[in-house]
Amino acid sequence: MTMRACPLCANPFPRLFLERRGVPVHQNRACPSAEEARQFRRGDLLLTFCSGCGFVFNSAFDPGCLSYSAAYENTQTCSPYFRQYLSKLASSLVTKYDLRDKVVVEVGCGKGDFLREVCKDGRNRGIGFDPTYVGPETLEGGAVQFVRDFYDSQQTQFAPDLVCCRHVIEHLQSPLEMLRAVRQAIGDRLNSTVFFETPALPWTLNSFAFWDLFYEHCSYFTAESLAWAFEQTGFHVIEAGPAFDEQYLHIEARPAPSGGSPGGSHPRSAPELWPKIQAFLAGVEQRMRACEEKITTFSRAGGCAIWGAAAKGATLANVLDPQNQRIRFLIDINPAKQGKYVPGTGHPILPPEHLRDRTGRVAGILNMNPSYLEENRIILSQMGLDIPIVQL
Repeated sequence: MTMRACPLCANPFPRLFLERRGVPVHQNRACPSAEEARQFRRGDLLLTFCSGCGFVFNSAFDPGCLSYSAAYENTQTCSPYFRQYLSKLASSLVTKYDLRDKVVVEVGCGKGDFLREVCKDGRNRGIGFDPTYVGPETLEGGAVQFVRDFYDSQQTQFAPDLVCCRHVIEHLQSPLEMLRAVRQAIGDRLNSTVFFETPALPWTLNSFAFWDLFYEHCSYFTAESLAWAFEQTGFHVIEAGPAFDEQYLHIEARPAPSGGSPGGSHPRSAPELWPKIQAFLAGVEQRMRACEEKITTFSRAGGCAIWGAAAKGATLANVLDPQNQRIRFLIDINPAKQGKYVPGTGHPILPPEHLRDRTGRVAGILNMNPSYLEENRIILSQMGLDIPIVQL
């Protein structure tokens, strides 16, 4: 099979290492009916490694398969733990870059939670861009406004002091195009700061988290490959490293002067990633078997549920229970997902309170995200339920 060239460095000989055919193209679009969920559009996941720059991408990705609209739901702020993380992150950026009475642009703002935090902490003016945004066009007395559209290089009128973009770049087939658009929109405002956040490929590999690889995410980064991409598109990288219990990467950068040359040679760490990928491939089958054994054990003992119906849970259900035979339902605290169905499999998504009901009794629950395990245990305890919940 001929692979297309690397989107970051144009290396014509990337290496295919993981193949999943016919996977749902969206993981965060819960369906209104089980039938619609089972008929959900599908695509192929062909994860490909570039030894030149360390970038990993889906070489079979087709952006025309995706539809980002108000039906797309990826809100995480229902979790107290995540809200605390966002609040600390916003305060840190405001303090570090003296973001007070400044202009903040967020690319892919979702429902606007992070943008509002940054603006509240520093009395800033905020403009959020996202076609999936649902809500009033302005908030905080007009200090925060939303544009239901994609951000592009023509958005030069806002003169941002901070451009933030959380969990967008991994959805893009050509990340460099986005970074160039941001750099062009900033223009000669060399004191502007750019903050990006994206899932961390090393965490996925080291954790054997096969449920963290899915169609929506077509671009996977290490800190080194992300920094190199920024350098190639006219930025000076201030720092790049892990965030949110090492599940994410963050990068902070500033525009390099116009006419400055792109970053130099490819990341020296790029070849070191291939042994990690090989170790992941060697261990992931055993990890899948262990997960299947837990599902089977709980299922035979009275029922198995999954806690977490976002991308991780939806992917696990599609990989290990594609015919919807062993996992009874998925639990999620996000009201926008409750009462809907997992794309691909048609598993129902239900609130934690369903576990109290006679029809919701299960022998055990598999927890998808380790960062939320303790708060999920607290929810069960507060409901008076003694159901085992184990981390995958």
